[in-house]
Amino acid sequence: MHPPKGLRLCLLLFNTLLALATEPSYRFEMGTNNIAMSTSDGGRVFVATDNSLYQFNRSLALEMWVSTGPRLDGPCVHREGCCVRWKNTTNVNRILVVDEKNKRLLTCGTVRAGACEVRQLSNISDFQTDLLGRVAAQDPRASTVAFPVEFSGKSYMLTAATSTDENSRFVPESCKGNASYYGIVKTQILLRSLDAEVGSGTFLYYDTDLQEPSVDLQSSAEHQFVQGFYWSNHTYISLNNNISAPQVFVAEVPLLQHNALVNVSCQLTGDGALQVLSSAHILTPLHQSFLAAVFSRQKQPQHNGLCVYNLEQFNKCKGAEKNCLPTLYSMPLFNYPGLLSVSATLVQNWIVLFLGAEDGRLIKLVLDKNMKVIRPSILIELKDESPIRHNIMLDKVDPNYFYLLTERMVRRLKVASCTQYSSCQGCLSAQDPHCGWCILEERCSFRNECQEVNWINIAKQADSCPKVTFKPLAIDHTLKKELRFTVTLKGNPGNLSRENAECMLRNTRNNEVICHASYSTQCLCKLSNKTYSRLYGQTDPIAIEASVKLMSLNFSTRVKLHNCFKITTSGGNNPCSECVNSGCQWCAVEHKCSSSCEQSTNQTCPHITHAKQTSNTDLHIFLKDAEILKNSSLKCIFNGKVEATAKWINNSVIQCPRPQFEDERRIIPVNLAHATNPKNIIDNPNNITVYSCDVQKPNCVFCTPERTCMETIVTYINPNRVASSGRSTLSIIGSGLNVGLSAALYVSGMADHITDKSNNCTIENSTLVKCVLPEAIHGKKSVCLLYDSERDCTANRTALLEYVINSRVTEIRPAVSWVRGGRRMTISGKNLDVVKQMQMSLTVDQKSWIDCSANNGTWICESPSIRNGIPGNYSVSFLISGSEQLVPLMYQENPKFYNFTTTADEKQLLITVMRKEDNLQLSKCELKIYVPRNKGDPLECNITEVMKDKIKCVLNTSDTSISKIEVRIGKHIDVLFNKSTSKSMYIGLAVIPVMLVIFIAIYYCASHQKDKQFSQKLEAQMELLESQFRSQIREGFVELQTEGSDVYLINDNYSIPFLDYKHFATRTFFPESANESYETNFVKDLIVTTPQREERNELNEGFNALYNFLNNERFLVTSIHILEQQKDFTIKDRCRFASFLTIAFHSNLIHLTHVLDQLLKDLMDRSTAQPKLLLRGTETVVEKLLTNWVSLCMYGFLRESVGEPLFKLVSAIKQRINLGPVDAISGKALYTLNEDWLLWQVTDFETLKLNVSFQLNTEDDIENDQDSNSCFEVEVLDCDTIRQVKEKIFETFSNKYGYSQRFQMEDIDLVLIERGAHQRLLQDIDQTTQVLEAGVKKLNTISHYHIPNGASTLVIRRAKHSKPDTLGGEFCHLISPHSKLVESPVPEQGKQKFKVKEMYLTKLLSSKVALQSYVDNLFRSIWNTQNGKPPIAIRHIFDILQAQAYNKKITDPDVLHIWKTNSLPLRFWINIIKNPQFVFDIEKTPHLDGCLSVIAQAFMDSFSLSSQHLGKHSPTNKVLYARDVPRYKEEVRSYYRQIADLGSVSEEEMENFLKEKSQKHQNEFKEKAAMVELGKYIQKYSARLASGPESEGLPDMKEGLSKIREYFLLKSTCTWE
Repeated sequence: MHPPKGLRLCLLLFNTLLALATEPSYRFEMGTNNIAMSTSDGGRVFVATDNSLYQFNRSLALEMWVSTGPRLDGPCVHREGCCVRWKNTTNVNRILVVDEKNKRLLTCGTVRAGACEVRQLSNISDFQTDLLGRVAAQDPRASTVAFPVEFSGKSYMLTAATSTDENSRFVPESCKGNASYYGIVKTQILLRSLDAEVGSGTFLYYDTDLQEPSVDLQSSAEHQFVQGFYWSNHTYISLNNNISAPQVFVAEVPLLQHNALVNVSCQLTGDGALQVLSSAHILTPLHQSFLAAVFSRQKQPQHNGLCVYNLEQFNKCKGAEKNCLPTLYSMPLFNYPGLLSVSATLVQNWIVLFLGAEDGRLIKLVLDKNMKVIRPSILIELKDESPIRHNIMLDKVDPNYFYLLTERMVRRLKVASCTQYSSCQGCLSAQDPHCGWCILEERCSFRNECQEVNWINIAKQADSCPKVTFKPLAIDHTLKKELRFTVTLKGNPGNLSRENAECMLRNTRNNEVICHASYSTQCLCKLSNKTYSRLYGQTDPIAIEASVKLMSLNFSTRVKLHNCFKITTSGGNNPCSECVNSGCQWCAVEHKCSSSCEQSTNQTCPHITHAKQTSNTDLHIFLKDAEILKNSSLKCIFNGKVEATAKWINNSVIQCPRPQFEDERRIIPVNLAHATNPKNIIDNPNNITVYSCDVQKPNCVFCTPERTCMETIVTYINPNRVASSGRSTLSIIGSGLNVGLSAALYVSGMADHITDKSNNCTIENSTLVKCVLPEAIHGKKSVCLLYDSERDCTANRTALLEYVINSRVTEIRPAVSWVRGGRRMTISGKNLDVVKQMQMSLTVDQKSWIDCSANNGTWICESPSIRNGIPGNYSVSFLISGSEQLVPLMYQENPKFYNFTTTADEKQLLITVMRKEDNLQLSKCELKIYVPRNKGDPLECNITEVMKDKIKCVLNTSDTSISKIEVRIGKHIDVLFNKSTSKSMYIGLAVIPVMLVIFIAIYYCASHQKDKQFSQKLEAQMELLESQFRSQIREGFVELQTEGSDVYLINDNYSIPFLDYKHFATRTFFPESANESYETNFVKDLIVTTPQREERNELNEGFNALYNFLNNERFLVTSIHILEQQKDFTIKDRCRFASFLTIAFHSNLIHLTHVLDQLLKDLMDRSTAQPKLLLRGTETVVEKLLTNWVSLCMYGFLRESVGEPLFKLVSAIKQRINLGPVDAISGKALYTLNEDWLLWQVTDFETLKLNVSFQLNTEDDIENDQDSNSCFEVEVLDCDTIRQVKEKIFETFSNKYGYSQRFQMEDIDLVLIERGAHQRLLQDIDQTTQVLEAGVKKLNTISHYHIPNGASTLVIRRAKHSKPDTLGGEFCHLISPHSKLVESPVPEQGKQKFKVKEMYLTKLLSSKVALQSYVDNLFRSIWNTQNGKPPIAIRHIFDILQAQAYNKKITDPDVLHIWKTNSLPLRFWINIIKNPQFVFDIEKTPHLDGCLSVIAQAFMDSFSLSSQHLGKHSPTNKVLYARDVPRYKEEVRSYYRQIADLGSVSEEEMENFLKEKSQKHQNEFKEKAAMVELGKYIQKYSARLASGPESEGLPDMKEGLSKIREYFLLKSTCTWE
């Protein structure tokens, strides 16, 4: 019985997709060339690509990468005098050989004349360059083969390279006949020494101890070498040439002169030989060796085959032996379209071949001892269908793995997917020598994963599988008499001890144990009369589980126990066989199944074997074991209804008269039945049939009504390519197709060896049959049309059908649209001809899908419109077969049409529409121009020409009175009005000259006198402007070159004002809270405790109910899901609920973590449609809960590792801001990171030093004042306001003494000490304040009071009657309101400076340079792993995400990367970087927030997978760190890889960490208060919680909700609550 088709398809693809999703891999930027492996130091893998060499460990973790190109190179030894100009040349690796003996790696490429580099196996960056050239072919089109040879304790490398001499096609035209050209003179096979020192002159040169270490091949042919091998002192090299068949070079080592070139031919049956050898590999079983090779036809890769040759036949040809055959012939062992590579290995005397194909499949073949294929299977199926050209490389350390190299990727995969087989029978039936059944572990495994004695491989056949049997298999008189079953364990149970073994039979219908006994070699399981009676009373059949327990293993099987007293047959074609096989007795005469028969019983069923038509009127039916029926009267039944009396010819043959059938195009089923009851049929296991046509002609199946033979022929099918997913309708076209009552279509795979059948076929007429195709894996299939009960295909009803996958869009033409959209674009791509529906949407908007249309196989889509109307580079999403693909699309402004003119002749009107030039490259078919009419439809103007600045069209009318036209392009419509009529045009022409003369006269008179004065003024202003620009540019240049030395911070870790754990937690949990209510409500004061009232017993019981409810993980998770479904449960409620939940279970973080894990899994199950958006927002309880949980678990790491760099960065930013002018009103500063906070209107300023002393004592506290003796210098700016000066004094005081002043800013005044000890009070606003227009007051500054450098100031206590520094009304500081002075004692003199914001953007860069080291330290402290171990919380969350990706079969690594980024950097680190006040006891100003936002953006960009495309119009916040982000991205990728390499966190390790965290901060939170807050939500929604469908089946939950409601009702009546 076959599984369902959908399930069958899933099973086929499951293993390959699972392997690709979970096994390690690495993607390269450039195309791959070679792969090699070393076994030294645990094993390393080396991959050479264009211009690069990579070093991996065995798990493909990147250890090192070095660049090998491009480099300036040419086909000459020296650049000077070369026949061609040297240029940057890609270095294509041709030789990658591991020298294990000397622990070296040889790499040779197409640069440096094919010379080699010798690198250390442990460190590929440590290398020496050898000067010997022409080791590898210099032209990438010429071939090179190299492999190591060990002989007599010496190491060699055998090389073979294609000749690139002057007569070859590889020589540039300018180099022919030029002596500077340095190519390989002749095709040579050389044995090169590896034991000499690199650069010694003998390294890679001939070994002089060897005779003839080189062989020259025929120079007239171009030899392209494929692969080479060394085996049993012989070398074998496969090659192609342009004058003969493929060849194999064989030679003996070290005497290469004993060699031969042998032609090899791979013959297709009736189709000639295959001319191209594309891959080869040697097979080395025990007694003989073979060469397996893949051949194909020139330019026809679909015609190919795998041929095998005996190596002894090649060896006979060296030295011209007599038995040598000039050409070795072979027939293909296996065929598959597009074979490219072959590899082989020997597994327990079984030969296993791995074949790479052009469609991205890796096929695994198993050969028996006769070299016959016993099991082909698809091991790997690459999703991107990358061709597998390279041979696979087996892991030399662990042969259960291999490395697969494709064009841009290397993967480490298992050689078999043994775990897919869940039973021993399935494991051994798979015929895979890598897999066997491990008895002890009850799983299919590799050999080294199980004890040898307990491992069953395919050599022992499936009968060796342990299997439990019992008898009797039926409830009959024998069982009734003996009352016992005999249970036996057959097969190989391994070395399990049978001591204390036992057996058991169980009725699975009611789980009743039927019997139980001890087991030795078998088990006699006795029944009681009561148990037998219960079995007897049950209906047939009864499902029984029989089990045998040996040691800890339980072998079991389920079988049907038939009740012969109540058995009924199925009514099929084999009633007797069914009965006998069930263990009951068949009563042939009575024709029934029973426990006993009244007459004779028969355990060999009479049955029909076949039928033969002896004449047009007679049919002979042959029977077997029919002696018991010889006295019975039988009837022949045709088609289930036509009956004819049967006549016995002898004991085994019956003659039936053949009736005349009305429909002569049918296949008629035939049965034999008892004449007394036609329903009692004789067993017909072969379901014999006859054709209704009785014309006696060979191969005549169907007849016409005129009784002539009709031949059904399938001419072709449409379509002949379909998608693997989806059920396409296939049209079968031919002749004579309207035969048979029904039709069916069989689809057989050419590689997967699975046949699918479609019964959903409709016979339309004699030329057309339509069938709905089944789903299948991709590849070429054979389809066959059958009728009625036909089972065999005929050639004239067979056609080829191709299933394809991976339909994708590669190009949009044109690739630019306008903002309003509607442009028709042609979509190109791969396999789009099989796509049934395509939709398109713009990714930036909420996806609104637009249907695309197909026209003659070409897909056309209309570009969507942009809602925000902003041009730029966007991505559009294509929805094809349920999967989305992103393709870039540029949007430009809508085309602009601004006027039109008309030109008339006798019959036509030429309209010329003026347009603004753009890059849309419009075509005629995209434009429509209409002329509205007063009545009727508008006239369409025929477009004749489209130019960059105008469009011309012709209208078949001579009417010139057109005042309005419509221009339509896609969804964009422009309505244009003619700006002048003919009448107004004539008036204008008359008036313009007069007005022009008057204007010129007036202008000349008025301007002549002032011309000289204006010219002088303009020249002076330009000179001043140029001077200002020069000064500003020079200042910016000097500042950039000298930046980085103006930020100095104290290095005292103990001065960092960290918040303690509980206050950090509450600020993180409740960031929206502006007051301290949450801290007082939920944080315990460890110093002062308030005695609590003793609660009433009823309240205690109610709270216990709430406590138990919340501690029930299932209740809590279900409640959260129901709450989130309520519309009035807002996002704010969800965040508060999550925060209350975190506080409530802080003492039980293990329970909280389990709840978090479950909620995360549920969220991922609901987010299958858009997995990349997971965890991006904070719209659910689990997202906020994740933020809180990570915050708690990361506090230690934050304080120990990240806190100091973060505080230093914040301090450095504040110091940098205060280094230059800061506008006191807006907060903008000259030195900042954020363009929005850039003070570009600044004037010149100077730095001053003030001597500051304190006089804060009064008569009341003179003895307690310790600050009065303080005296120090403070640096200020002459443009600082008085309040800014006081702030800098306070900051200097704190830095100098390590603590803050005890007075607030509002409690002090600043006094200037002038000559004669005169004191002057300094204030922001006083009587001398300048007042500008509209009453705007300009704040007083240091320069306003003309305070000199070195002046003395005094900080005093403010008098009680003095007004504080609160500013009322409108004020300005450094940013002028562009008003003239109303009151000013001295008017300003000179010119006002010209200000341009862009001139000051260098200040952003200088600030970035000054702060760069602090930013780098912060970022690296975040993604640096302490002692190689990141915080355990991060590993736990990443483990959950990894497991979910695996369970959901998400193979896209970008999705997992985005999940990790959304769960850690986005949810935690960005929150910390932008809100340092959560970590430290500091105040965050809006300006500081703006600077931190820029840094946070750079931090988030470092985790992004998309590349940034920045230009001159990009925001400076993005551009500022554009060069640093790629470097950060590499560090982030390395960080994620380090975490992944550590493996999963054990449950025990995680629980220990959580227990320690809870105990460390025990009793710091008011957990009971938080639980009460949670209870309020539960009580509010209790009715919905109790009635929700999720709570069905949870009666305890409803009971708990009832108690919680009573608890809160009782609390509301308590006055002290």
